[in-house]
Amino acid sequence: MIQSIALFFLMICKPSFAQSNLLVNPSQNSGLSISKNLEIRKKTDEISPELKEKLISPQETMRTFLFAMDKVKSGGRGGFSEAIATLDLSGIDPNVKAIVGKISAERLINTLDRIAKINLSQIPNDEKGAKWFFRKQTVSIGENVFEVEIAIVKSSDGAWRFSPETVASIDNFYTSVSSLKVVPGVTEYRNWTTRFKEHMPSWTAEEFLILKKGQWLGLIILGFISFFVFSTVRFLATHYLRYKVNQKSLDFEISKQFQSTLPFGCLAFSLTCIMGIRFLEFDVDLLAIFIRISYITTAVFSVGSALKIVDYMSLHFEKMAMTTANKFDDVLVPMLKKTTKVFVVAFGALLVARSLTFDVASILAGLGIGGVAVALAAKDTISNLFGSVTVIIDRPFQIGDYVCLEKNIEGTVEEVGFRSTRLRTPYNSLVTLPNSVLANMAIDNYGMRKVRRYKTFLQIEYSTPLIKIEEFCERIRYLIQLNPMIQKENAIVTLYEMNTSSLDIMLVVFFITETTLIELAERHKFIYELVKIAEEIGVKFAYPTQTLFLEKPDLTQSTL
Repeated sequence: MIQSIALFFLMICKPSFAQSNLLVNPSQNSGLSISKNLEIRKKTDEISPELKEKLISPQETMRTFLFAMDKVKSGGRGGFSEAIATLDLSGIDPNVKAIVGKISAERLINTLDRIAKINLSQIPNDEKGAKWFFRKQTVSIGENVFEVEIAIVKSSDGAWRFSPETVASIDNFYTSVSSLKVVPGVTEYRNWTTRFKEHMPSWTAEEFLILKKGQWLGLIILGFISFFVFSTVRFLATHYLRYKVNQKSLDFEISKQFQSTLPFGCLAFSLTCIMGIRFLEFDVDLLAIFIRISYITTAVFSVGSALKIVDYMSLHFEKMAMTTANKFDDVLVPMLKKTTKVFVVAFGALLVARSLTFDVASILAGLGIGGVAVALAAKDTISNLFGSVTVIIDRPFQIGDYVCLEKNIEGTVEEVGFRSTRLRTPYNSLVTLPNSVLANMAIDNYGMRKVRRYKTFLQIEYSTPLIKIEEFCERIRYLIQLNPMIQKENAIVTLYEMNTSSLDIMLVVFFITETTLIELAERHKFIYELVKIAEEIGVKFAYPTQTLFLEKPDLTQSTL
């Protein structure tokens, strides 16, 4: 149900192909292109070097923004990330930076399209110039007068962006020109919210108690939708819980089942509010308040839901423990339950602290110091206990994995117990390691590899013509591209070294497999093809040789 609501809020009607809001000389426009897959980091102000090259002057920043929004108008992907990168959002709350950036980009393009058709040749292209103003004026909205601007200024990282004052005032600027039509030759940016507002009565734009009447109406509708989602999720969660309780024959009273699903309903309510609040077009400060409250409530309800899930799982494992002859699990399940709840609450507290802009790094440092103090005070008593719990919870390996440990210990994991772990070595001997020791050892788990690396040096004779060397390398690269079992992006084929008796080509490939048998089979096929290519083009592999020169004696000289 939550996914359905999310899809409803995120529906976008694609407009027809957009015409560019640009007047550019052909010479200026040549060779310029916008990257299709550029991603802007939402939690920092860093940008990629490729995009920074497109923000080297006011002219290039305006060009990048307009091209990106043209891409958005035509339904292309990636346009918003490029457009947001042209805005200076350094003064925006990190929790709402991405949302504010998208809204500001939409309002900025709608404002520009209603003011004038941009002539890029009239915008300065100086990388070291002063702040450039496209517009700086006052606007009247009702009885209020606001100062607004659209300007591009150089940021601290050297990139030119639309100024923070532009971001702060673009809402008022757009409101003052929203009734105007776009300039001729420019396609208007329209989405589903724009079309929806066109069908709303005019009174929804009137202000009432610091908000527009339409925003009050949206809050009421969002409240009803959120309450509907709350009730639906809670009903479905209760129904599913009762089904599982009956299926597993768990000891869980019916009267408490519905009560226990309250955190899930509240979490759904909070998530629905987070998704819907951004479409009500609040100003930046008010939006930040709403989003922050939503994040805090979401973190709290997420912790409550996680604690309930821990309780449900504990009921299942407690029943399983009662049916086993091993008494260790009767102690382990409650211990793991309490430990898990402590971690859940601690993690939730960190989420809430982060939402309240506390320094989470300092909090984590304090927790680390406290943990060290406890460990030093009771090291001998709790080392074995925590070592066993660490191995059981972390699961650095599974039964059957081949692992390599410190002190040249390696083998296949046969058994993981409460006190120790047993490994079967390549010599067929059995090594038993206490879990307290194992928890402090570096574990290289070969069984967890997703890919298997193969590295070798192809040594060819010095007499091989250069054209054949290059052809040999290209044929190997082509072979790699055709092989579906080899990662393409990490493969290396390069002339690497001039050895004493050979020219060495370094070859590094990664086979996409998790099993040794498949790796060996694929390596066999690959090496076979390498040798076959060498035979086809006449490349001979070198081997270490020594040349011995014998001086022929002069028989014409007489000896005494």
